[in-house]
Amino acid sequence: MILSARSFSCGIVTVAVLGIGLSVVVAGPAQAAPSAPSWDDVKAAKSDAADAQQTVDELSDRLTSLQATADRAGVVEQQAGQAYALAASQQQEAKDTLADLAAQSKRAKGKADDSAGQVAALVVELSRTGGGDLSTTMLTDASDSGDLLYRVGTMSHLSERSATILAQARSDQKTVDSLADQQAVATTALSKATEATKTAFATANDVSADAQARVQKQQDQQDEVLRQLAYLKGTSVATESAYWSAQQAKAAETALAAQTSSTSGGGNSNSNNSSSDSGNTGGGSASGGTGTSTSPSTGGGTSTSPNTGSGSGTTTPSKPSTPAAPAPAPAPAPAKPSTPTPSKPSTPAPTTPAPAPSSPSKAAGAISYARGQLGKPYVLGGAGPNTWDCSGLVMMAYSSQGIATGGHNVVWQYNYFGSIGRLVPLSQRQPGDILFYSSNGTASGGYHDSIYTGNGMMVEAARPGVGVVERAVWTPSQLLPYVARPSGSL
Repeated sequence: MILSARSFSCGIVTVAVLGIGLSVVVAGPAQAAPSAPSWDDVKAAKSDAADAQQTVDELSDRLTSLQATADRAGVVEQQAGQAYALAASQQQEAKDTLADLAAQSKRAKGKADDSAGQVAALVVELSRTGGGDLSTTMLTDASDSGDLLYRVGTMSHLSERSATILAQARSDQKTVDSLADQQAVATTALSKATEATKTAFATANDVSADAQARVQKQQDQQDEVLRQLAYLKGTSVATESAYWSAQQAKAAETALAAQTSSTSGGGNSNSNNSSSDSGNTGGGSASGGTGTSTSPSTGGGTSTSPNTGSGSGTTTPSKPSTPAAPAPAPAPAPAKPSTPTPSKPSTPAPTTPAPAPSSPSKAAGAISYARGQLGKPYVLGGAGPNTWDCSGLVMMAYSSQGIATGGHNVVWQYNYFGSIGRLVPLSQRQPGDILFYSSNGTASGGYHDSIYTGNGMMVEAARPGVGVVERAVWTPSQLLPYVARPSGSL
């Protein structure tokens, strides 16, 4: 179905996550969609071929405008979702860091206890052999191993062997103390990361709830336009939906061709890229459309509503839904990128030799896996098997083929493929490639990704209320000029 539109006045939504400021510039004021001809107009036009064609064109323009408005508004939800994803990823990093320090501390404590035991044995040995001013009273008077090491260190008659044992014990104890300090810092960092994740989650759900309140009215208008088109042309709503989807896919492929020809040769950002997604026509730059999905229509049973792109799979209706309850932070990422941190822009062009190509059949397998999730809901942090977010779907689709993607995060995934030389120009896109959307033309502004399926189409976990769909690629004003090719020849 066409994703419903909603109007936003000009404004900025800012989400601060662990020092990462996400400013979402909302396009506005958006141009109002052209008024749809009334049913009386449609009925009157049907008897005259010229009038009928003009009315068809007017209705088609309205569908395009409604979808563009919906797509522009969808960016706000996706950027808020990416802010949550970053926060959740950093929370998981903080958990992993603390767990690693705890393991190191346990090993260091064991080693320090062994070293302290050697010093204690040394005291006993030297006291028996008349070793200067050492005595067994040190063992009973010392309050802990650190106190024992101090007392032994004040003695003046230590042999070279004794001094070596003492130095090692001191070093081991310093390691224990240092790790304890690091654990304290890591515990504080985890607490802050946890709070940041909760805040980002609440913000993302608030943004989604606000959008959902606006969705149904626009969806009804889109369904109405489809019914008018079907009546005017003597077809069915399903036929008009399929036709609309096909037209949007063609338009997307044309727009991609124009985009890539104007940016041939690469660069750090593509033309028309900015933090604002205003000015989009014919499909918008934000997510939100589905493939072909069914939705109730009055007077005609179940109708099929189009989006900016054609969907090869039929999905469930896009109904307003209550924001999901906070879920546990995503599982640790299978692999972390070794490239710059998510908050810093990185050059998208491959800089390292590419690994040996894998079989292109794995790309087909990833597409098949992603299509198998069509209709499943979008949930922040979702990585299957029943709920998904955009990077979670990409990650698991390729994980099903034994291919790592750099973790559960749009920015991490882009940077990971850049680090292993697996980015290719958008102009060379092939089915199975990963498309990336950015608010600022660099990896640091990445907020959404999807899997290109060919002929202007892609599979994506779109956003709350829409879920996993196959649809036309959004117009390319916010597509990064490089795509990731996890599998196959470069």
